Amino acid sequence: MKKTSFFQALRLVAMIAAVAGIIYALEFMRGGFAVWFWVALLGVGFVGLLWTFRLTQQRVARERRAQKQRSKKRRR
Repeated sequence: MKKTSFFQALRLVAMIAAVAGIIYALEFMRGGFAVWFWVALLGVGFVGLLWTFRLTQQRVARERRAQKQRSKKRRR
């Protein structure tokens, strides 16, 4: 669980840097590559957050099902 938290924090820092990079590239660099690099980095961060959220929700649902199964077995 701590490994997941570390990667989420790392992803958040990268996304903040990507937003700052986009602002910097739009303001001071007229080349399109720099802007698209930061936009791509931000997109990767969002996809990673959505993927992590989906995995977490699946794990929670699995734990709920397991808990229900255990409670049914105890009743018998």
